[in-house]
Amino acid sequence: MIKRAVARLAVVAGAAIASTICVPALAHAHHAELTPLPVAYSLGENFSVPCSGQLTGTVHTPHDGPGQVTVSVSWLPFFTGQCHNAIFVNYWPAAEENGQGSGNRLILLPFTSRAFEPLTGDITFPMPSGGGSMTVAPNAVSTTYLDPLANTVRFAVA
Repeated sequence: MIKRAVARLAVVAGAAIASTICVPALAHAHHAELTPLPVAYSLGENFSVPCSGQLTGTVHTPHDGPGQVTVSVSWLPFFTGQCHNAIFVNYWPAAEENGQGSGNRLILLPFTSRAFEPLTGDITFPMPSGGGSMTVAPNAVSTTYLDPLANTVRFAVA
């Protein structure tokens, strides 16, 4: 009788522990809100070394803003100068066919830059829920053109 009670207690306790450990995470935590962009280096517009720099950033897909994507970029110029800094955001949802829901956006950064003082910008646009992919590149020859697949970011949209 005691063995049976201990065995039942062990089964119930094991089930309770297993259910608390194996419970799936809350619905809003099924994907990361921030996905970092790969670092890209660029010679600058028209192969201009004085306009060269480094591009970094993140893709933000908030849980409280379903169907919205915000891309934030930071351009770190290596020199001081007058440079046209435009960042192209090319995106496409995984679930859409025939290119529907995909597009190109542009983030314009200030024209005058100072060496090693980052220029930042962002853009928000709608994207269908599900998976998405994106490539972010400056308006010049950069490492993103050498290997576009290595610079493609995949993320989930709530």
